[in-house]
Amino acid sequence: MKQTLSHYRRIFRDIDGEGADTLFLLSGSERFIMEELASKIVATHVPGDLAGFNLTVMYGSDTDIEEFVATASSFPFLAEKRVLVIRELERMRGGWKRLVGYCENPSPSSVVVFLFNTHDESGRRIRPPREMRAIEKAVESHGRIVRFERLDERDTIDWAVRKADRQGVELDGDAAAVLVRSVGGNLYDVQNEIDKLALLFEGGRASGAEITAILGSYRVDAVWDLIDRIVPGREADALDLLGRIISTGAEKPSVVLYHLIRHFLSLLKAKAGIGGGGWAFERVKRQAGRFKT
Repeated sequence: MKQTLSHYRRIFRDIDGEGADTLFLLSGSERFIMEELASKIVATHVPGDLAGFNLTVMYGSDTDIEEFVATASSFPFLAEKRVLVIRELERMRGGWKRLVGYCENPSPSSVVVFLFNTHDESGRRIRPPREMRAIEKAVESHGRIVRFERLDERDTIDWAVRKADRQGVELDGDAAAVLVRSVGGNLYDVQNEIDKLALLFEGGRASGAEITAILGSYRVDAVWDLIDRIVPGREADALDLLGRIISTGAEKPSVVLYHLIRHFLSLLKAKAGIGGGGWAFERVKRQAGRFKT
C-alpha cells in the first residue's frame, strides 16, 4: 500500500506544538520520512544548545534496556523534557518485556521516539517480536503511533520537485520524472542525487536531458555511495548497489576493491582511536561505531 504526500503533510502539521505525548512509535517501510519526523519531534522538545544534555540516541542492536529505562526516568537538565530516540527498534535483542513495562508507565518528563522498520533493505517484511502488540497498546495510551508507507511514483516525483526547489534547483515534472525513474523510489537515493544536482545547478534549472546525461556520468560517486551503505543493517542495500556498479561498468572491480580496503582500514583506525580530527574523521568514527569489531 502506498501513501500520499498530503497524508504526511498533515502528520507534520499535527506534530507542531509540544503537546502532551510522551511516546511515539514510528513504524513502516518509508525510512526517510520517518527519520524526518523523528528529527522534527526532537527539535520541538530539545533546544539545540541543550541537546548534549537532554538528547539520547540509541540503536536497537546496541540498546541496554536497563540503561534506557534509567535515562528515560531521569530528570532533564535545565529543560522541561528529555528526548530519547531508539532507531532500528526491530533489531533489539531481548529486554522487550522490560520495555513494555516502561511504555505502560512512562516518565512524564521524557519523550521517547521508537523507529521500527517493518521491512529490510531488500524489501522483505521483518517479523515483529511477540511483545509488539503490547508496546503498541501502551504507546496508544500515552502517545502516538504513526505508520509510514512508501510514496507512489507520482508523489515521489512531486517530492523531488519540492526538495530540489528548497536546495535552489528548479526541476520541472519531466526532469523530476527522469530522476526518479533512473534511481528508483528510495527517497535516500533520490535525495542523494538532488544533493549532487544542487552543486551543479545552484540557483538554476535542470532539464530532463541534462539529468539523463549527468546520471550516466556518476562513476566515482557510485563508489562513495557504496561506502556510505556499508553499515550493519544495510548489507542487502550495499550488495545491490555493488552489483549495479559491476554489471553496468560504472567502475572497475579493482578500483572498487581498492576503495573498500582503504575504507575498512580507516574504520579500523577510527575504532582504535588513531587519526586526526575534523569533520571527515568524526564521520568515519561514527560509522566505525556501528560495528561490533
